[in-house]
Amino acid sequence: MADDTPDLASLLGSRICHDLASPLGALMAGLDLMEMAGQPTPEMALMRESLDGARAALDLMRLAFGQTCEGAAIEGETLRQLLAALLAARPRLTLDWAVEGTLPRAEAQQITLALLCALHALPRGGTLRIAHEGAALTLTATGAIAADPALWEGLSGSNPLPAADPRRIEFSLLARHLTKRGARIAIRHDPEKLRLSLSQSKTD
Repeated sequence: MADDTPDLASLLGSRICHDLASPLGALMAGLDLMEMAGQPTPEMALMRESLDGARAALDLMRLAFGQTCEGAAIEGETLRQLLAALLAARPRLTLDWAVEGTLPRAEAQQITLALLCALHALPRGGTLRIAHEGAALTLTATGAIAADPALWEGLSGSNPLPAADPRRIEFSLLARHLTKRGARIAIRHDPEKLRLSLSQSKTD
């Protein structure tokens, strides 16, 4: 029997992102008017940088933590732009995007959460490559990998995940999303590379 229980966590994520989008948009519009009315200043440039970063983070959080409607899809280029905007504030990280066409929104949510998880493994920077390998969508992080075995073993299902923590909530959310969708994740890591491979159920 299908589980029709509402996902309150994703509904809450969608509501928070929706409510924050309007005031953030108003701030950006106000800054546009200020820049048009006079000579831009270093303070205004700092505000623009902060607002652009906040908007990029909000758009990504809406996808990662919000509700996913059955059958919804997202253009691969749109997702690339969302991920690139998030990483723009982290100059030591590089996104290598090798996905073409449209992705089911549920799969896009999974790879977004996987990227947020992978960021924990690259504290010194590195490259994040996202590509299709056969039927799987794969994220490969290359750099000096700082992998917490408990997190990755928990995500793969070989051991229980550590208790949920706000600083690493993406691990719990990804594990829950994979279970709900009947999807699988394969994880391999060594001192210089972390590979996450996401495979969807055959019924998707």
